[in-house]
This record gives sequence, structure tokens and C-alpha cells, in this order.
Amino acid sequence: MKQLIFIILLSLPFCMMAQQPGTQNNSANPYSTQPYVNPWESNPYGGPPPPTTSPSSDPYTDVGQYTEDAIDKIKDEKKQGNLNGNFNEPNSQKLNLENIQDINNFQYSQQDKELQSSYLNDPLYAKSSTEFNTSKKDSLLNNELKKDTSKKKVFGMSFFTNNVFDLSDRAPSTPPLDYRLGPGDEVIVSLWGSAELQQTYKLAKDGSIFPKLVGKIYLQGLTFDAATALIANRFRRIVPSNSSIEVQMGKSRTIRVTIVGEVKKQGTYTMSGFNTALNALFRAGGLTEIGNLRRIEIKREGRTIDILDLYEYLQKGKNGNEIYLEDNDFIYVDVYEKLVQATGKFKRPMYYQLTEDEGLRDLVELAGGPASDARNSLIHIKTIINEEQKYIDIPGNDYFAKGNQDDFVLNDGDIVNIKPINEGLKNTIKIEGAVNYPDEYEVRKGERIMDVIERAGGLDKNAYKYTAFVFRGSNNMKAEALKVDLNNIESNTADNIEIYPNDKIRILSEKEFEEKYNIEVQGLVRKPGKIPYYKNMTLKDLLLLSGGLKLDAESGRIEISNIVDTVTKYTLQSSGSSSKIIAINSNLEIDEASEKTIIKPLDRIYVRRKVEFLTQQKVTIIGEVNYPGEYVLNEKNERLISIINRAGGLTKEAYPEGAKLNRNKVGPVVIELLDALNKKGSKYDVTLKDSDIIFIPDANEIVSVRGEVQNAVNLKYDSEHKSLTYYINSAGGFGERPWKNRINVKYQNGRIKNTESFLFFRKYPQVTQGSIVNVPRKPKKENQTKFTEIFSYTISAITSIATLIVLARSLK
Repeated sequence: MKQLIFIILLSLPFCMMAQQPGTQNNSANPYSTQPYVNPWESNPYGGPPPPTTSPSSDPYTDVGQYTEDAIDKIKDEKKQGNLNGNFNEPNSQKLNLENIQDINNFQYSQQDKELQSSYLNDPLYAKSSTEFNTSKKDSLLNNELKKDTSKKKVFGMSFFTNNVFDLSDRAPSTPPLDYRLGPGDEVIVSLWGSAELQQTYKLAKDGSIFPKLVGKIYLQGLTFDAATALIANRFRRIVPSNSSIEVQMGKSRTIRVTIVGEVKKQGTYTMSGFNTALNALFRAGGLTEIGNLRRIEIKREGRTIDILDLYEYLQKGKNGNEIYLEDNDFIYVDVYEKLVQATGKFKRPMYYQLTEDEGLRDLVELAGGPASDARNSLIHIKTIINEEQKYIDIPGNDYFAKGNQDDFVLNDGDIVNIKPINEGLKNTIKIEGAVNYPDEYEVRKGERIMDVIERAGGLDKNAYKYTAFVFRGSNNMKAEALKVDLNNIESNTADNIEIYPNDKIRILSEKEFEEKYNIEVQGLVRKPGKIPYYKNMTLKDLLLLSGGLKLDAESGRIEISNIVDTVTKYTLQSSGSSSKIIAINSNLEIDEASEKTIIKPLDRIYVRRKVEFLTQQKVTIIGEVNYPGEYVLNEKNERLISIINRAGGLTKEAYPEGAKLNRNKVGPVVIELLDALNKKGSKYDVTLKDSDIIFIPDANEIVSVRGEVQNAVNLKYDSEHKSLTYYINSAGGFGERPWKNRINVKYQNGRIKNTESFLFFRKYPQVTQGSIVNVPRKPKKENQTKFTEIFSYTISAITSIATLIVLARSLK
């Protein structure tokens, strides 16, 4: 209870501070019910307070609205140029419009942002918002996918949207040949030679021009070529005969065309008179998905003057003379009559618009006819009859044949399908194996197996004639293998069986029954490896196929190892492995021994190296010698000092105590070069091996101290101080737990010397140039008891005993 009272008293001052009267800013809350207070000081417009003190009924309007008189006054002052700042001070600083803000709106937006940020911290709100946005995106994506998939690819519908055709608004300087002049067109007449003139004439409403001295010339309805000839003829009457006359087209007349119906952008368009209905439809964005491509009506003065069939335009080019539009022409596009889909093995499968009187034959022609692998014998039509979907099968050959006038009327929404033929050749036979030209061949009625073999180039010379196979049947369960003896096929006609489509003839080869063996040749030949075995091969053959003997090969000792005693066409016998050695002449051309030695399957031949020929063994010496580099060992057991002498000896900067030797497949080898130089031929003068690397360094004056010392340092070697303790003291002395009995020194040549201990005496190794002093850390003993623990246990025991003594005396 005390705690509860304490908490209430503690929170009371905070509650009082939060509810102090007169400190609330009611203007920050547009929905507040407190009396309205106009924050005059925050009014960016300045001037006197507004006549009303009541809050606006609209919480989002400006704080303190002006009366109509005040607004009119502001407008008058603005016109007079007095609106520079404060209304009571016309000469004050110019008003900055960017600083004008609506106070209520600003406070509300701040409050709204704070409220929104508090919602963003709510995980439930964040999750709901994410799910809503995700579902919204998914819904939009699904709608787009449905929109894309719902679009039908109708033949001719992309005519106005692709960039292949030039259907833009045409206004060329040279008019088309079939363009006819009319009121508003301009012609330019140029004269040069004896008379010079260039004048532009515009056709009047009656379709004429009126040049001075020439008179009125009627050009209405004439083509530009005809008009040019007429104008030239009239001008030649008044100009000298040697004058040149040229007539050019100026600006064409401007017309207004109205396009309605199933177009993407209906309306009235202004364009030049050179344009046709196709140009106008291009300006209108083309037709909608249900627009009729087959019947585009062009109306003039209330009557239809032309009907444009876009399919005729696409398939056969322009149908007759192209009709140019006139002023106030009307283009109307209705809904398509029939939309039929051609699918399957048509050359151009897609949707097609048909007129009411067009049928299957027209659709086949529009779709390009059947493809090469189409099943022409049957056409499937999916249609609707009496509100039921049904299939209708029609013989296709009747509709694909030329000259046949039969037709089948199609309905709107019909789907016409041509199926593909079954894959696979039906009139072939395959022959493989030991014939000269194995392949697939046509099967002719009544042919027999020998007829097919002859068409395949006849039998191969290695053909196995005793048994040939003819595999017949559609699957392995029902197939049969017919055996034919090709040896007796001429005398025994029963073996010359008749062949049928899809039969498979297999002629065996004798090579298929031959066992393949390899002879392995290794050693001092130019191309060692495995060589295929052939009957009656000799040792000479194998050596020649291996490139012959190398110059250092031992021809007097060719070793042949074999496991085969006898070999026939059907058996291979062996009594165990054996080896023999043959001496041959290194010149195989005159050698007889290798010529007489017959090789058997699975033999192995080894050619050894001559004993007197040794491979050159080399060593490398680098560092402080007069002539560093590679040196070939002169003898098998050449020593270290011999190579150093051949390298010119050591330089003045050489440090022999740090010399190192690295041996292949062994690694670093510690050598004592100084002792070897003093005692040539001793145990220190090591024998060198192939690929040895000798390194003679220069003097290294640095001594490194590492491990359990105060500071690991690198020190300059002092020849007057070779004691190890000197360098440890130079590193600040020992660290926390040095293991003094295990201190070691690693010298530059790789040798390591440890500390020698006897009772309480230690003998540390001496330090030389380039040495590394290592002070290891002494490990802790696992069960070692600390002195403090023993002392505490002792004190505790003594205290317990003293307590028992006091209790015992008190009881007495």
C-alpha cells in the first residue's frame, strides 16, 4: 500500500504540469471545441485583424478570413503597386510569396505526419499495409496478363500500328499521278528564256485559275499531268516560241475529314488533299479490336462513294484507282461481321474477319492454305448449332483442290483446325553393318533382301555371310528376328526373303569377332606407349612403330615380358608369365634378331638405358660467391666445397655460418659451411645431389628476440656481447611466465640450440649474427594449489577448532 501511495505522489507533479490551464494551443487542433483564438502574430499577411472572431466553419481554410471589402481593397492596392509587404506600411520590404503558408493546414499536416509515424511503428499495421499493397500489385499484374492474353491476333489489325507502311499525313511537293486538282490547290508557273515569269496561282471555288493576258483556265477534276499540259498550251499562245514553261505543284488544298465508328480516336481531322482513307485512319490511331476491316465506308454528301476492303489491299495491292478524300468527307467503321479462327497446320494461323457471304474456301485462301505437314484429308470445324458446341469434319482435299467451287458457310466464332500428319517415314527400310553404303532406302513393292543390299553398294569385303538378320515388327514384344544365310542366297531362294516397310537389315562384320590386344613398349624409344597388336608382328615392327631406339638405349639388352604361349582365332592359352632378353643391333635396318622375334598378344617390351650414359645432374649456387649460377656435377659424389671452388669461392661479404642447402623432395638441410671450409672432405663437406640449391648469405647484423619477454625486439648484433642474457635484458627482461630451461636460439643456417640444465645451473647457447632468440611460455599446472587457497583453508580450520573449544568449555 505504501508503494502505491509513493507512486501516486511521484506522478502527481507530472499530471499537474500536463494539465496547466491556458497553455494548450487550440489552433493546432482543427477539431477543437475550445473558444477560437486568432493567432494574430502568426498571420503572414499582416494588417489589422479581420472583422470576425468566430472560427471558420471549414477547419481547413485560412486563419482569419477577410471580408469582401478587405479583399477588394487588397486587389486595388495590388493594381496601384502598393502591395509590397505590410498593408499599413506600403514602403516595407517586398512580400516573399514562397514564405506564405496556411497555418491550419501546416499544423494539421504536422499532426497527420506524427500520427502516421506512430502507425508505422505498429507491426500489425505494417503487415496489413504490406499485404494490401502486395495484393493490389498482384491484382494489377493479373489484370495486365488477362488483358494481354485476351487480345486476339486478327489478320490486318496491326496494319495501322506497325512501322512498315508509310501512312502518315502526306503533303508531297510532287502530287501522285492520279491526284485530281480542286479548289484550294496551288500551281506554280515558271517561264524562262525569251520571257521570264514565276507566278503562283490558287484554284478558285469554281476550280479555275485566272492568269493575266491568258484568261481563265478550268482545272477542276484534272490530273496534274493533264493540268500541266493545258496550262503550258494556254501560256504558249502569248509568250515567244523559244520560251521554256514549267508547271509545279504548290501547296495542296486543305480538307476536313470526319472519322467515326470503331476507330481508336474519333473526330474531325484537317489534312492535305493528297490523303486517302488509309492516311486518315492512320491519323485516327487505326481500328479497335472489333472494327470491321472488310467494310470501311467513305461517304460524301450523304452517299457512300467507296467501300474499302483492307484484306483486298493487303493481299492484292490497291483495288483500282485510289480515291483521294475531299473536304467534308465522312469515314465510318462498323463492327466486324464474322470473326473466325484458323488454327493448326495453316501457313498463317490466326483470326480472320469474314463477310457474310464468305465461307471456308475464303478462309483457306486468307490463311495461306495448309502447311507442308498438314493432314489435308480432314478439316475440323468447331461451331455452335442451336446453342450447343459441336464438331463438324469436312474432307479437306475438296477445299484445297483448284477448280472446286464447293464451299461451306462459316459462322461468327467458328474455329477451323487442320491436324498435322503423324511423324515418321512409312516407306523406308534401314540397312546397317558391313555394306558399302549403310543408310535408309525406299521400299519398293516386291523387293527382296538382295535388292536392298545391291542398292546399298553390295557387301563389304569383311562381311560375315553366314548369318544376317532382318528385324521386323513394331515393338520388341511382337518383333521377330529373321536369319538369312548370305552364302547360299543365290542357290537357295528361300533365304532371299521379301522386304517390307520399317524392316531393319543388319549385316555382321568379321571384325566384330576379332579380339583387340595391345603391345606396350616402354623405355628408351622415341614414342613409348601402347600399340595395337596384329597377327605375326615382330619385335622390329614394334620398335619401328615406337619411333626406333634412342641414342643412349641399350640395344644389347631388350627385355620382353609375356603371358601368352599360343593364340588362335578362338583360343588364348598361357602357362604363366615369362621374360627373355634379346640383344639386337642398334641399326634396325640391318638387324636380324628383332626381325625373327615374333610378338604375342599382351607382350611388354622394355628398352633400358646404357650404363655408361648418366643424365646430367646439376646444382644451383646463389648468394655471396664470385660466380653464382647452375653447375653440372662432374662426378657422382661431388661435394660442397668442390662446387664453391668452381664458383670462384666466397666473396668478402659472405657469411658462411648462415649458409643453407635446400634439397628436392627433402627440404632445408642444415650445413656447417665454415667447418667444411676448414676440414675439406670431412663430414661437414656434404655430398651434393641433383637439383640441390646452395645459398650463401651476406652478414646479417640483426638479432631477433621473441617469446616471453617484456618487448619482442630486433637488435643490432654486438660482437662483444655473445651472451643470451644480454639480448634478453635488452628486450626488457623476462615476461610473466618464461620457461628458462627451454630457451633456444635458431641460427641463420637453420640449426637450433637449446639451453642445457644441470641441477640449478643453466648453460645458455651463444648468440651470433642473424640469430633468433626464442623464450617459450611456461605452461600452467592443472592441479596446482595456490598459496592463498592453502592459507584460507588453514585459517578456516583454525577458526572451526577454536569455536569447538569455546563451546566445550561453556558446556562444562
